[in-house]
Amino acid sequence: MSVSRSLPLRAVFRVWRELALPDDFEDSVVEGHPHLFRLAPNPDEPNTHILHLVADPATEEFTPAVEKTRPDRYAFKLQFPPGFRLTKEYRKKVKEWQLLPYTGPYQVVSPRGGGSKRVSKLARRKMEKRAVGIAHEFLSLTVEKMVEVEKFSQFRKWFGIEVNVRDVFLDHPGIFYLSAKRKQHTVFLREMYDRGKLVESNDVSEARVKLVELMLLRRRGLGNANSSANMASGATADARGSGDDFVKHEDCLLDVSEK
Repeated sequence: MSVSRSLPLRAVFRVWRELALPDDFEDSVVEGHPHLFRLAPNPDEPNTHILHLVADPATEEFTPAVEKTRPDRYAFKLQFPPGFRLTKEYRKKVKEWQLLPYTGPYQVVSPRGGGSKRVSKLARRKMEKRAVGIAHEFLSLTVEKMVEVEKFSQFRKWFGIEVNVRDVFLDHPGIFYLSAKRKQHTVFLREMYDRGKLVESNDVSEARVKLVELMLLRRRGLGNANSSANMASGATADARGSGDDFVKHEDCLLDVSEK
């Protein structure tokens, strides 16, 4: 997704857990696969490195995750929260936006020429939709289909995103859910959740839930069989507490009536 086929290593370190990378990925993944990756000093920041993808582009063929759920060409699957007010005007705008062509996250993007920062309204809408596509793909690659907005913002320049990422999440509540719990903004891929649970769990996410359950059981102490079962049930609920926050539509940060 990177325009230059490179990323700052420090940014990758920030999301190693979200991407289920091993804690020694710099050695086991990067240095262990020199035919795919190369590290080089960052000329703009002393004592930091840039991670380059050196694989032959001709041998690559990536398909964005959105292609599996598209209702139509260029359209995204929309899943608005219960009680979300959809006015006639808003529905019309959404329909027009869904039909708007855009450059996919793995397609080559030509840099904008000229020194002027002024762009047409149509060009800005396409830039925004491309940003939506990149964010959708990035979240699809994470274990729990969620990431802190601040961490994702570390990739903004490298992904060639020319719009405010927080505004992108706020302006598309049918695709993203933005939570401000515990004074940090976290974005979820809405279509991948149902009632606070991942629609498609994976080995890593399941292992993490079980680990949290075991930690909570140990903290509370073990009793008889019945109390242990009750504690296990409570631990599961605690482990998925952040998911419960996801489905409370009254916490949604965007009101359609304000659009």
